[in-house]
Amino acid sequence: MKEQLEISLQLEHKKGLVRKLEASGYAFAVWRMPGTTQIRFIVSLREPVQEKKNLSELPKGFVLNLYNDNHPASPLYIPADIELTDDEVKIDPRISDSSIESFLNKLSNTPERIDKHLKSVPRNITETFKSKVQLAVNNIQNARFEKVVLSRFEDIELSDDFNPWTFFEKICDEYPDAFCSISHLLGKGIWIGASPELLIADNNDRFRTIALAGTKLLEGDRELKEIAWKHKEIEEQALVSRYIVNCFKKIRLREFHEHGPKTVKSGSLAHLKTEFEVNYDEVPFDDLADQMLELLHPTSAVCGMPIEKAKPWINEVEEYDREFYAGFLGPVNYDESTDLFVNLRCIKVQNNKARVYAGAGITEESIPYRELEETEMKMQAMKRFL
Repeated sequence: MKEQLEISLQLEHKKGLVRKLEASGYAFAVWRMPGTTQIRFIVSLREPVQEKKNLSELPKGFVLNLYNDNHPASPLYIPADIELTDDEVKIDPRISDSSIESFLNKLSNTPERIDKHLKSVPRNITETFKSKVQLAVNNIQNARFEKVVLSRFEDIELSDDFNPWTFFEKICDEYPDAFCSISHLLGKGIWIGASPELLIADNNDRFRTIALAGTKLLEGDRELKEIAWKHKEIEEQALVSRYIVNCFKKIRLREFHEHGPKTVKSGSLAHLKTEFEVNYDEVPFDDLADQMLELLHPTSAVCGMPIEKAKPWINEVEEYDREFYAGFLGPVNYDESTDLFVNLRCIKVQNNKARVYAGAGITEESIPYRELEETEMKMQAMKRFL
């Protein structure tokens, strides 16, 4: 039975497979790490569950966590029951023949597409967003919080020939230094994105995280060294860096390396980035990844400061559910490493439409129309391929 599964999946093109998996309700995840070309593809034959275990205790797989699910985070875990590469299929030996047979039967009898056609609902999103930015500025000036991140979305009707795998291939080509992924959970749509923001990376040797903020458009042949950052953007990025340092202080960790800020490229956009690193040979620290994940999510780069005031205000003012947008996702315990990323530059595909998300960090110096322009620049990172 396992040989039959291997042959069947090797013959199946990924383009059709992702559609069949979606239509048949199976959870799956596909990803490519930044700066690499290897694509990993896993399928779960079981219902994904919310895991409260430490990251190090999970078998290798993929996790997704909602923006609003924190303290503690309970990510949905997709186990690697089946792993597909370009030249082989690996099957978890614990998977029974009956589960494989059921999977093959369901896959062979499922069409590639079962979308319902729903029209998008027009909304006056631009004026509404600008008024919310001004409201945020007023609250900052009145010392309610230091910074807040407001987001918005756009729903775009998809053509009948849209395919998630083709979209994924395009963003992999365009964003070689991003974490590119497709993930699917029954009832929650397909999520595709190219995140520039590492949340945590943890292996046997070191722990890493970054502070990423500030956005500028790279026009033409403009080089990174030509980018001039304004005070508002520098201060916004400094707030995120300070937030990470304060997280280290909360767990009494003082031996870390800080590099930056420096200007980095993400497709046609530039950002300010500071890298933080802890070497385990210098600082033995049990469960650092789990402790920092608890403290970092949601980061001030997607929420605000102080979080206990910014987060409830965002939930009240935004008037929509971010779901997995601005949450986190990524592979756990692959090649002795766990790499989780903030779910940014992403779309949700469901019911023949794509929901595109973007946010902007609001400070006292924010100007509403410029923050709106920033969200549009970020949305274009995905919209240009739809």
